[in-house]
Amino acid sequence: MTLHFKLPDIGEGVAEGEIVKWLVKPGDTVAEHQAVVEVMTDKATVEIPSPAPGRISKLLAAAGDRVPVGSVIFELETGAPVAAAAAAGVRGHETKAAAGGATRAPSIAAAPSPAKAQPAPAPKAPLPAAAVSAGASTGARVDFRLPDIGEGVAEGEIVKWLVTPGASVLEHQSVVEVMTDKATVEIPSPAAGRVVEFKAKAGERLNVGAVLFVLETAAGAVASGPQAHGHAPAASTAGAVRAPSSPAAASPAVDAHANGKVLAVPSARRVARELGIDLGRVQGTGRNGLVRRADVEEFAKRGATSPQAQAAAQPATGIAAPVRATGAASVAGATPVSLARTERESRVPFRGVRRKISEAMVRSKFTAPHFTVVEELDVTDLVALREKAKIMAAESSVKLTYMPFIMKAVAAGLAKYPELNCKLDETTQEIVTYEYVNLGIATDTANGLIVPVIRDVQDKGLLQLAKELVDLADRTRGGKVSPDELRGSTFSITNAGNIGGTLATPIINFPDVGILGV
Repeated sequence: MTLHFKLPDIGEGVAEGEIVKWLVKPGDTVAEHQAVVEVMTDKATVEIPSPAPGRISKLLAAAGDRVPVGSVIFELETGAPVAAAAAAGVRGHETKAAAGGATRAPSIAAAPSPAKAQPAPAPKAPLPAAAVSAGASTGARVDFRLPDIGEGVAEGEIVKWLVTPGASVLEHQSVVEVMTDKATVEIPSPAAGRVVEFKAKAGERLNVGAVLFVLETAAGAVASGPQAHGHAPAASTAGAVRAPSSPAAASPAVDAHANGKVLAVPSARRVARELGIDLGRVQGTGRNGLVRRADVEEFAKRGATSPQAQAAAQPATGIAAPVRATGAASVAGATPVSLARTERESRVPFRGVRRKISEAMVRSKFTAPHFTVVEELDVTDLVALREKAKIMAAESSVKLTYMPFIMKAVAAGLAKYPELNCKLDETTQEIVTYEYVNLGIATDTANGLIVPVIRDVQDKGLLQLAKELVDLADRTRGGKVSPDELRGSTFSITNAGNIGGTLATPIINFPDVGILGV
């Protein structure tokens, strides 16, 4: 059959990509996961692999073309004879590669092109274009494999299935929620069809590349990639699944609509789903009418959420919120809290990010002996300095907190005492001392403390650090931080001052040798 491969959602907020170069030509046979095309966006350059073994029948864009997300970029002929030819081609390809040939090896994940790599932290790696293995029959079954959800992620845990076996799904409809130590993502169907079989249960952990579910597609079904490191759309109550597609000429309210779909970033879809908002009613302010998260939130402020969503937004614990009494009622006593639970205890699976954080903290406590030194400092002058600097920062639309001052002080201290800016390489039994300062900043999120990294603090000014802190903290809390931004710290800072208390002894962010608790 013919698969019409669409340009997948390559990243949060990415509405289009530029074809850098084709790595194959019409008539070529390709293996599953073999890189087919190099695409550049404003965030990264990625190689997009073939979703299945087959023969490239047509390329629908030229090098240099800018293509909207959801547009068909090539056609792939699949089936038993073609798949066999592709497999034979891959065996020859691997032989040549082993002999030192220059032929490109099949790409397992849509990784950034080395030639395009930048020294700055890269965005989270996108999911492969479509982690599927085409069956031999025309209407065939597809083994959908757990895609590469992010750099350094080797496995994922099934949180919950969003459909039932036997359910019919549309292309891009969310099928399963998977949690890793980096993020929780909803993985969509690569094509319209019927979910025949689940290969894992909720709570099970699967390696990347393991079969997640089996999908039975119709002949000529469209295959495109899972959406990148975000939340793919789930079916609405009306059953109208919305997913990225190429923009169509329409009224201003539906610029991003095509074939009944809406062009929106994953975070916008998630917020819309949580608030019960129909994305088709939201005016997108992004390029080509792209609906952004802020558009959905603004729409919600106008009172557009459904009564069902408002009811769903109430705490799920069943604990009624206490009523704040005023005046005489306050003196007489507060309204008693109603514990309207049906059970005397509740259980929540301990998995994903929270479990990974716990494992890391336990490893640190048992690996690195902890020793705490406490100092009390008079920062009266710092308070006065910051008040003056806040005015200057505000002129540049920068929010200046105390943390940039603390970071610069830490960088100066580490320059004076480099034995705190190091790690023990247990593999080589060497003490590695850094000539730069990368500070991990503990950030409170719904899933616990996550530590993104600000790099080369020693070379940056207060305003630059303040800008990076706000940006990184917002993206960390929103689940948009990339894996590269969560590694590489040489020292860490955690600030519990805003929650009160007199003293806390934080756990070292291993393999750092020290952490500052403020």
